[in-house]
Amino acid sequence: MASFTSGRLHVIGGGLAGAALATLMAEDGVDVTLYDEAEPFESRWTRGMQTAPKSHKTAEPEIFYDPEGLVADYFARFPEIPTKLIRSAHCVMGLKRGRRKPAVIQLDQGIAHALVARRLGFVLRAITAINLWHQRFSSEETRVGNSSFPSDFDPDDQANKPGTYHRDALAVLAEVLFSMPAHRCSSALLARVLAPNLRSLLSKSHEPVFSAIDPIILNDIALPTLRERFITSGGNINAYTKLGDIDSTSEYATDLLFDDDTQIVLKPNDAVVLALHPRPLCDTVPDIGIPPAPARRQTMAFELRQSFAEPRCLLISDDIVRAIYCSRRHIQVSLNSSFHLPSDGTIDQFAERIWKRCVWLCSQYLNMDLQARSQNGQDVDYPNFRFIDTEAPFPEFNPGFAAFRHRLRPPWKNLFLCGDSFPADYPPGPAALFASVKQVRQQLQGFFTQ
Repeated sequence: MASFTSGRLHVIGGGLAGAALATLMAEDGVDVTLYDEAEPFESRWTRGMQTAPKSHKTAEPEIFYDPEGLVADYFARFPEIPTKLIRSAHCVMGLKRGRRKPAVIQLDQGIAHALVARRLGFVLRAITAINLWHQRFSSEETRVGNSSFPSDFDPDDQANKPGTYHRDALAVLAEVLFSMPAHRCSSALLARVLAPNLRSLLSKSHEPVFSAIDPIILNDIALPTLRERFITSGGNINAYTKLGDIDSTSEYATDLLFDDDTQIVLKPNDAVVLALHPRPLCDTVPDIGIPPAPARRQTMAFELRQSFAEPRCLLISDDIVRAIYCSRRHIQVSLNSSFHLPSDGTIDQFAERIWKRCVWLCSQYLNMDLQARSQNGQDVDYPNFRFIDTEAPFPEFNPGFAAFRHRLRPPWKNLFLCGDSFPADYPPGPAALFASVKQVRQQLQGFFTQ
């Protein structure tokens, strides 16, 4: 086995990406130091989120797209972490067509297959399949809102009538997956979820493409396990150390400068990994690109009396609600990005309105009676709730920036970028994060063994 002791590795950013990569590299035998402006191995998953009554935590999102199982594969190497940290998630897209029953698409069976199968006749199915596959290679500037997938939708004059198939349902899916307003998402980005490749589209059997991650297990078990493994493997931690700038020559980074006046001199065979959110990354390395604006997410979390056996998600085209997450003892309602809290009403009136809408939606699409599960307070018709207004877990990318990601290159030979912002073929999220960790680990192994 090649020796990895020739140089040191400096990982800047102690979030999930930096912590996961640093742990792997330390176990590979590299001398690793992990820096963070807060405490490394501290979960950012629930950053800004509120804790619900009776210590039942809430966090959004818990359901994510991962057809290759990258997240589960990473944590599978740590037997002390429960396997239920990552599990298949049951998601449905609530659609209606004609006067028939709601057309429920099971996302964990492959949405491309479901959209093709709902067409009548071989010719229509073939046309739909070809249209879906071609979207993967469409222009990044083609917005989802501009007549995306026209063969799958009813005419505009029928789109908003009761009992019709919602034309903008796929845009709602894009908004949930990409943490960005649907009209700014491109057809090509969404197509990576709908039809990752032709082989997947034609496959007769497929694995669940959506998974759920339990933030409580992540916070309380997984991250402490990674920290213990990292320290046991000889890793070093520098907490509460914020990177200010990087000195360099034309080819190599030479010095790390921190805000507390600490300076780390880099040798030619030392490597630096920046596992940072795009905004602080661009502040540190101005030539790296244009920082996207973080998306904001408004969520209403209702506490229930009866727990759900497994996580489920309802994606729905609605003027108020864009998604409903059923997880543990909570209904987490992700609100439409165009909806704003009414200025002339109280938060209680707002909660009652949201709750009534959720009761109707879950009854209509999931055949679920929320009233039977709820535990209402005195003189109110809705359960205990928390209103959450926070930065989305993943950055918002406009289509132009998303198209530019694959051309981003670190300016120096010993600098590497890690995080969910950089894999070009993945929507931002946990799967992209661990795809980046896998890719950067291979790059570092090549750097230290050259």
